[in-house]
Amino acid sequence: EDGMDLADRGLRRAPIVTDPVVAMLPPAKAVVDSLDANGVKWVMYDRVRIEPTEQSWLEAIDFARGQTFDAIVGVGRGSSIDTAKAVNLYATHPPVDFLDYVNKPIGKGLAIPGPLKPLFAIPTTAGTGSETTGVAIFDLTRRHVKTGMSSPLLKPTVGFLDPHHTRNAPA
Repeated sequence: EDGMDLADRGLRRAPIVTDPVVAMLPPAKAVVDSLDANGVKWVMYDRVRIEPTEQSWLEAIDFARGQTFDAIVGVGRGSSIDTAKAVNLYATHPPVDFLDYVNKPIGKGLAIPGPLKPLFAIPTTAGTGSETTGVAIFDLTRRHVKTGMSSPLLKPTVGFLDPHHTRNAPA
């Protein structure tokens, strides 16, 4: 249904944010097929790191900054959906410094200055709840801490929960 929902909202171009394993599994194919069937142009970013770091987020954000899109699709585990949230925020409202939006006391904890693009979250695992929250976490390796950001504006617009997707997840 993801392609239909994007098309019904007039959304015509979206990056798919996922990891290299999920990119090769049936859930990613289902997303691609749905987007294709509904005339939504897509580009895949399949380099999400499990347990994302600031570097992996920066790489995904850099990829998105080179694209024109009006929505974003996150497919996979919490890591992919959290990375999609970061991509959405940092590509829509680029900060002066990477840590500007990161929660205090690690970052400045700045408020998100405005709306984000619609985010469609398609989990392939059960448990993180990333498809329902306004939280995104990552490892800040230079400080040896897990941190993140939090805002209601980070919440996905729609979450597509298909229990069949969990059948394809690696054990």
